[in-house]
Amino acid sequence: MRYCFVMLLVLAKIVIASPVILEVKNKVITVNGKKTTVAIIEQPDGTWGYWGKVNESFDVIVKNKLAESTMIHWHGLILPNNQDGVSGLTNPDIKPGGEYHFKFPLVQSGTYWMHSHDGLQLQNMVVAPLIIESGNDNKNQQVVVMFQDYTKQAAHKILTGLHSNDGDATHDMDGMAGMQGMDMGDEMQMDLNDVKYDAYLTNYHDNTNPQITQVKAGSIVRLRFINAASASNFWINLGKLKGSLIAVDGFPVQPLGGNKFQLAMGQRLDILVTIPKSGGSFPILGQVEGLTSQTGLVLTTEKRIKRFTIADNSRQAAPSLNYNQELKLHSVESREFSAGKLYKFKLSGNMKTYNWSINNQIWPDITPLKIKRGETVQFEFDNETMMSHPMHLHGYNFKIISINGKRVDGAIRDTILVMPHSKVTVEFVADYDGKWMLHCHTLYHMHRGMMTYIEVIPN
Repeated sequence: MRYCFVMLLVLAKIVIASPVILEVKNKVITVNGKKTTVAIIEQPDGTWGYWGKVNESFDVIVKNKLAESTMIHWHGLILPNNQDGVSGLTNPDIKPGGEYHFKFPLVQSGTYWMHSHDGLQLQNMVVAPLIIESGNDNKNQQVVVMFQDYTKQAAHKILTGLHSNDGDATHDMDGMAGMQGMDMGDEMQMDLNDVKYDAYLTNYHDNTNPQITQVKAGSIVRLRFINAASASNFWINLGKLKGSLIAVDGFPVQPLGGNKFQLAMGQRLDILVTIPKSGGSFPILGQVEGLTSQTGLVLTTEKRIKRFTIADNSRQAAPSLNYNQELKLHSVESREFSAGKLYKFKLSGNMKTYNWSINNQIWPDITPLKIKRGETVQFEFDNETMMSHPMHLHGYNFKIISINGKRVDGAIRDTILVMPHSKVTVEFVADYDGKWMLHCHTLYHMHRGMMTYIEVIPN
């Protein structure tokens, strides 16, 4: 009788389990001493984003409390195409006051994130972490470190300024560190940072009031880094701590030790740090590529949390990102493919007109690449421009197999930063039907044309 009663309770919990509610809404934060309104994705109880477990169901209702339509993309997740959250391609807009029910199995663990895939809302920080835990993840304390770039100017005005190239404050020509010796050309295309931001944030906190997280002396902490910026790459600086990089874009890699790591737009890194037994306070920083600007949070063992501030600027500008880290990354997972069919994607652009293209096609005037389901494919990204491009493929993860013609046993990713005048080749099996976006994750490059999609069709 007791067994039957217990089973009834278990079944009842399964039956009455309700979807998680995620609200897309405005939030007032303080940046540079002034109140400002941005957007956020959080649960009704204030939980930021979503934490789940592998092999569970992702059962989520997104409610739109903004004054405009929205749609949320689950960046990096393997999912049915009709759940991908791309406005106008895989899903309809969620109108103001409306909602949309997403439901699919979680087949992978790792650090992912969610963000608007509707217009330019990413710049208004419609973003949140999406963490899928495996069975052993909770043995260590976990801390999300999400970098964001903030501007008080409307995104559409920034885009207009970039397009018109009128030289106003939206365009930042200062981010040129690390580019010495390169031919500037007649279009100044070596610029690292298209937009001049008012501040850089970590988890919606500015440097005058950074997030302070208590940790235990002698403990191991898992830092889940997410670059949710619209147009900024970062160098992670662990300060006094040494780190072990154990995963990129949700997939385990052979541990890579260090103190500084590279994080491009759309990418994620999981880094383990050991807090010294002597304790103390430890800033975890992200410095913007090409600039002295930085942001971050503080880990502390202090029982009484003191007030901390983080300097807005480092002593010297950060260099440009490079392939050094990528060449050292090796996936833990072994993937052996049959010879894949090669598809080439030429990345082109023009800083004066601010048009960006893939294979000379500018979104939305594109012809999608059609691939047969089950086909092993290689994508070669050939960057002809003087700017790097973080290329993201929806619904898939791929293995890095070649960088500038050098064969590598690389990491498994969903977003790869393709450096100026270089080539990267990735490989995957096209297992999932549907229309899958392929685009540069620099928001303003994407919306000025560097976006397409592939269509995987049944045999």
